[in-house]
Amino acid sequence: MSITPDPVQMRLTAYWDRWAAEYDGHQMGRLARQEERAVWERVWWEVLPEHARDLLDVGTGSGNVALSLARPGLAVTGVDLSGGMLARARAKAEDHPCPPHFVLGDAVDPPLPPGSVDAIVSRYLLWTLRDAPAALARWHALLRPGGVLVAVDGPWFAHEEELPRGTARQDHFAAAYDADAFARLPFGRAGVEEIARQWTAAGFVDVRADPLPEVLALDRAHGVAPGHAPQLQYRLSARRPG
Repeated sequence: MSITPDPVQMRLTAYWDRWAAEYDGHQMGRLARQEERAVWERVWWEVLPEHARDLLDVGTGSGNVALSLARPGLAVTGVDLSGGMLARARAKAEDHPCPPHFVLGDAVDPPLPPGSVDAIVSRYLLWTLRDAPAALARWHALLRPGGVLVAVDGPWFAHEEELPRGTARQDHFAAAYDADAFARLPFGRAGVEEIARQWTAAGFVDVRADPLPEVLALDRAHGVAPGHAPQLQYRLSARRPG
């Protein structure tokens, strides 16, 4: 498929390619704990449609959400622009009983036909999503009537001075996510109220923003990604009318 080059997105993608192994190592360390897996199971399945047949994970990264949700009767597709992240996801899928299909593609414009999925999920994508209005319109079109959109995220870097610095990875992050980059990321420093407002403007209904104190407790107990600080995360959910 052809992906239109975007200079800012290319910088961001290069960052995630470079640090895919380290990022996934942290995530897998967390998921090795049964309590972690149980909490995330509840976070997703409290709002996902029970009888969904097709699910799309946008910004799937190293595939951990897609892999955790995949089960008999549910076809899961994960889309990401980072080839380094997808390599990690595909390696883990080899031993999965219901492996997701991982595709190189843009979360703003996933390479699926309209009306082809019952649910769209994302974790830690919204803050780094460029052109949010275009993405929301496309996701709305991809969902079948009554389909559900669910995203988990938090206010990671509300101010420029909060960007981590000091290690090679942190310095690379600060260079990739500079002021020009954040100017292109509508949800990068937006509160949940603004995100929910834009979801409603895009045609979604029953928009909710539920705090996740149980995830915050795990973050405080077991640590977050390098350069981050524990933050109260939110689960945003909504559905396409139908």
